[in-house]
Amino acid sequence: MPLIQGGPPEWIWERTPEKLKWEVVASERPDGQTVYELRLQCGLEIMRLQFFTAEEVRQLAALLAGHGP
Repeated sequence: MPLIQGGPPEWIWERTPEKLKWEVVASERPDGQTVYELRLQCGLEIMRLQFFTAEEVRQLAALLAGHGP
C-alpha cells in the first residue's frame, strides 16, 4: 500500500487488493470523555485515525450509510 502525496495537505494510500478490515476502538481520556479510534487494515498496512467523539463516529456512519449499495 504505497503512500503518495495528492497535494498538501492530502495523503492518499493505494491499497492492495486484500480484504479491508475495519475496527472502532473506544478509550477514555483522563477527563473521563470517551473517544474512539478508527483502525483500517489491508494486508500488513494499518492506518489509525484517533480521538473521534461519539458524535463524529455517528456522522461518519451516516455518511458511509448514504453511499452504500
